[in-house]
Amino acid sequence: MPTITIDGRQYEVEEGQNLLASCLSLGLNLPYFCWHPAMGSVGACRQCAIIEYKDSDDAQGKLVMGCMTQVRDGGIYSLDAEPAREFRGAVIEDLMTNHPHDCPVCEEGGECHLQDMTEMSGHTYRRFRGLKRTHRNQYLGPFINHEMNRCIACYRCVRFYRDYAGGDDLEALGRNNQVYFGRQCDGKLESGFSGNLVEVCPTGVFTDQTFSRHFVRKWDLQTAPSVCEHCGVGCNTAPGARMDFSGRDENLRRVVNLYNRDTNGYFICDRGRFGYEYANSDLRIKNVLIARREQVIESTGRRNDKLHREIEPPAALEHLATVITDSQRGRRRLVGIGSPRTSLENNFALRQLVGPGNFFAGLSARDLELLHTLDHIQRDPRISIPTIPEIEDADVILVLDEDIGRTAPRVALALRQAARNNQRDHARQLEIPLWQDACVRQLRGENNPIFVLASSAPASLEDIARAQRLASPAAIVSFAEQLAARISATDQPTTTDGVDSSSTPLPDALEHLLEEVAETLLSARRPLVISGCGSQEPDILAAAGQVAAALADRHGAPCATYLTCPETNSLGLAQFFGPGEGGLEQLLEELRQRDSVDPPVTLLLLENDLYRRLPAADVESLFDRAAEVVLFDSLLQPCSRRADLVFPASATPESQGTLVNSSGMLQRHYMVYEGSGYIQESWRWLVDAVNDPACSDVGMDSPAALLRQWKHCHDVTAAIAAAVSCFRDLPETGPDENFRIEGMKLARQSHRASGRTANRAHWQVAEQAPLTDPDSPFSFTMEGVQYAGATPLQANIWSPGWNSNQAIHKFQQGVGGPRRGREPIPRLRREPTAIPVLLAKQRAGQKPGQFCLVPTWQLFGSGELSNYSDAIAGLADGPCAQLNTADAGALGLEPGGRLQLRMSGAEITLPASVSDRIAPGVIGIPVGLRAAPDLGAMLPAAAEIVRIENPEPVEPGESL
Repeated sequence: MPTITIDGRQYEVEEGQNLLASCLSLGLNLPYFCWHPAMGSVGACRQCAIIEYKDSDDAQGKLVMGCMTQVRDGGIYSLDAEPAREFRGAVIEDLMTNHPHDCPVCEEGGECHLQDMTEMSGHTYRRFRGLKRTHRNQYLGPFINHEMNRCIACYRCVRFYRDYAGGDDLEALGRNNQVYFGRQCDGKLESGFSGNLVEVCPTGVFTDQTFSRHFVRKWDLQTAPSVCEHCGVGCNTAPGARMDFSGRDENLRRVVNLYNRDTNGYFICDRGRFGYEYANSDLRIKNVLIARREQVIESTGRRNDKLHREIEPPAALEHLATVITDSQRGRRRLVGIGSPRTSLENNFALRQLVGPGNFFAGLSARDLELLHTLDHIQRDPRISIPTIPEIEDADVILVLDEDIGRTAPRVALALRQAARNNQRDHARQLEIPLWQDACVRQLRGENNPIFVLASSAPASLEDIARAQRLASPAAIVSFAEQLAARISATDQPTTTDGVDSSSTPLPDALEHLLEEVAETLLSARRPLVISGCGSQEPDILAAAGQVAAALADRHGAPCATYLTCPETNSLGLAQFFGPGEGGLEQLLEELRQRDSVDPPVTLLLLENDLYRRLPAADVESLFDRAAEVVLFDSLLQPCSRRADLVFPASATPESQGTLVNSSGMLQRHYMVYEGSGYIQESWRWLVDAVNDPACSDVGMDSPAALLRQWKHCHDVTAAIAAAVSCFRDLPETGPDENFRIEGMKLARQSHRASGRTANRAHWQVAEQAPLTDPDSPFSFTMEGVQYAGATPLQANIWSPGWNSNQAIHKFQQGVGGPRRGREPIPRLRREPTAIPVLLAKQRAGQKPGQFCLVPTWQLFGSGELSNYSDAIAGLADGPCAQLNTADAGALGLEPGGRLQLRMSGAEITLPASVSDRIAPGVIGIPVGLRAAPDLGAMLPAAAEIVRIENPEPVEPGESL
């Protein structure tokens, strides 16, 4: 490590790093604007000026920019030299000449990097008295506000949006001192990562529009570490909340990125950032509801829909306790249905209450098969599960039928960085440091090879893929199997039944690609295979595992393989079930076969919308065969219409629990704020019911008796670790409620939080005792440990002089490194098992004239919870059937037409969309839409077109 001298003190620094990053890593305060740890240096702002001396005899030195100067062994520098200080002060004064004096009303106030750097540079008095330059602001969609007058032309926004995230509709327009950062015309920013502009911008040019609707200052937010609940990546977030005093209970105010090098680094996607508003939805359940039994006027609702009224919790718990008692006496059967969008603790509590034989996953058999196939592949020692930095380091990537930009957006952003590794290798050969971003990007050369095979083309990879081929799922499976055979240097692949899989002929386009992909993967040093549950085809997952295992065998080292799960706890839920167990179809079949003398069935439904899992007719049949339905959920969703009793459950920011992401990481989220009304975690409702006096027959030998021992979340965690071997490291995900630092809890609020008494002045002036958290070492006040360097559990990233999110460098092991004090994230401790021969099963194929129906995903529209966020719901497309242009022409389908599709046991009619982004012979059907939630439950399937309804022709002169 080079040794350098800064202002008379010697330091050891990282070799090859620039002076700015080195100073920040050492804890020295050096102002900057344009530099960013994930995007490198371009030297645009000239704010990080340092004096560099030739040697110890040089008394004058020269002015250099810290971000553009590489450290050298023996180098002598000064931050405090008067010429450097004067230069930095002159730069900031120049940048501030046109900046408006709007700090009191600017949403960046209190966490503004510009404020921090202005103070740090000593600029406290403005001499400019001229007319300030002004701009017209643009409409940039429902997520981002635009205030161009605050811009200091640091170029961070376009560098992130265009260079890092690959967007092309935001750019620097104009020249000289009239540079304008925006779009050519008003309109929504098209990138799924546009929300990061809020954190990337060092001033207030781009601000969170959803936050603006219920704005408070950063220092008045209470914050705790959390995990994004909107996909399986498991990005770490820091939700901010404050009690609302307007009567609307909009307690959750925003979500920002919480740096975790392994899962998300500095960035999260827009669904994770803006999907939080479901927690403030008008559909939130805040009180216990019970179905009305008295005669009411018949409504226009569907058959068997129930009307509800509020009921006091003690009465509801007594009713549930009576049901539990009846089940213990054999007079009733309790059936629990779990959920992949809630914590392990909630799922395990329900499983413990009803017993493993009466606990079902809340997923279809196909979805469970997908998860078990994925789990089996990850258990193989030849498979390594990469972190985000390891994905960014890959040199050859194969993507098999996974729209990664919509099912795991943060991974797609990492792939975009991996595409530039050839450029970086070239820079190393020329001895150009990688932080010299502008220089590295000017180097010529192709992107690293990314090969994409998909039934529906993922737009997120189109501009960086070397080859992107459209094919049916069967052709993709055949391609992958033959690819694995070539990599393994075997003759031909065979299925477990001994059937030659090469009997499925490949289209010419895939046949020509096969050899290139095989040779490129074999020559790779760091190959990466990507697939997942998005195709809803277990065969594609199995084939991806084959390719990865074959590469590992040839290279003699595990192959990096990232497989996506659809929801935040999908992989965790699957660990409670063996292959072939727990599917909803199994439960439905059991209920259909019940004898008339069998005890009645009570369904306990845990935070799950079953209409997303099964066709609507099957869900209705399931509810019809149950004597009673008890729902635990945070939102009034379609299943609540059939519930007899509804308990309000906590949203993720209102609860503590553990989630298992697609990589098998066990991550804990903590309660950020107390929910309104009677909201609490689902497991607490179950514990309260078992402890109710009416629950009298739960003996000490009953598994349900364990619930009586649970007082804290960690009690449930310990029970899970003891009961399920793969979760034995679960207690290591975080400390228990007794954890203290020098006798103090961790403060959720900043040390500047204000107004607790004043906000309640219209009720009473007396100070109320703050809430207590029985599960975590956090306080709901400003009292406690504030310093983020004391523990990585502190989500308020603040350091003296650093109020913005840029303060994170103060708490990292070197800029861009892991956070100090963070232990490695524990993972599932699964028994290593070699991948069996998981080649394609001989499923029923398409008949002549039929089309293959495949799922298509939307970043905004396919997420269950985010669909209840107003900003995101407004961007969701309606349900449609997407056809290839050639197929539409052959069918005589005209724009604006409708298709009636017949599949096994069902018919659907949808408007048609014609596109070249779908494979021939394939029809794409959107999944997860709130308007048609059960479409995904029918897929994949083979279907025939029964009827085509083209629009009526328009007469000349007739209005459309």
